[in-house]
Parts: sequence; structure tokens; C-alpha cells
Amino acid sequence: MDIGVNETEPGDSVNRYAMDTTCTGEEALHILPHWHKNHAEYLVVLEGRMEVTFNGDKIILEAGDPAIFVPRRVVHSIKGFKGEKLIFRERPDPAGMYKAMFFNDIFATGNYGGILRILRAFYDGDTYLSMPLYFQFFDEVFIMVFGGMAHSFVARKPEKL
Repeated sequence: MDIGVNETEPGDSVNRYAMDTTCTGEEALHILPHWHKNHAEYLVVLEGRMEVTFNGDKIILEAGDPAIFVPRRVVHSIKGFKGEKLIFRERPDPAGMYKAMFFNDIFATGNYGGILRILRAFYDGDTYLSMPLYFQFFDEVFIMVFGGMAHSFVARKPEKL
């Protein structure tokens, strides 16, 4: 993941902070259905293509397509395609380094770091797994309980990049 900061943009501009994710295609990227309580995000494909699902509706987003807006509290997931290189960019709204810190936390071990790290990172961040009960209240309770428990077993999140 590459984290970019455009110093020419104001601190509250969504164009200031960008997180670029590169997938080689050796394995298909699959980001499970989740949502964010306190932030929205813009997604754009820089190279390749990906399948984005919003509340069950699937679209294929390709390089050259305009960025899509993912409102807060909308369940979404992302899939890449095996054998195809993918580079996509996320920009958080409101703007800030918190999204970069979240990814830094998730990948601090060089990979996803296991389910306990993910639960603790979700707990510390603003990400909720979409549970099969289809009520966001249950998603929040799940992360509060199991993410809170993960704090006992997983190192604290990094304080800076």
C-alpha cells in the first residue's frame, strides 16, 4: 500500500490523502462486506478492474472510470480478479490520516496479521463487518465485544506511520 499526501491541498480536502492498494493478481483480492460509521470514501481504479458491491448491487469498476462515492453506513465489498493486476485508490471523507493509520495497523506485520489483529484494528478504527443478521446494531456489538477482547491479545495500534 502506498500512502500519498498532497501538501498543496488544504487539510480538509478529500484530495489531500490517498491510499493506493496494489494487487498482483496472483491471488484475487477479496475485501469482505463491511461499512463505516463515521466516514465515507471515494474509490477509483488506477489499473485493471474490480467488482464493487453496494448493499448487494454489483458493479465492475475499471481504470478510467470516474471515482465512486461510498456513503457512510453503506455495506460494501471489493473483489479483484485472479490473474489481473489491480491498483485502486481510496480517499476518505472527511479527509485525514486516520485511514492511512488503519491500513498501517492492519498490515503492521507485513500481511493481514490474523483475525485478532483485524478485530482489534476494526475496534480502534471505523470499520464494521456486515454480519448476516442485516442490522448494523449487531455489527457494532460484534466489533465492540470481540474487538475489545482482542485488545488483550494483540499489540496496540501504531501511533504514527
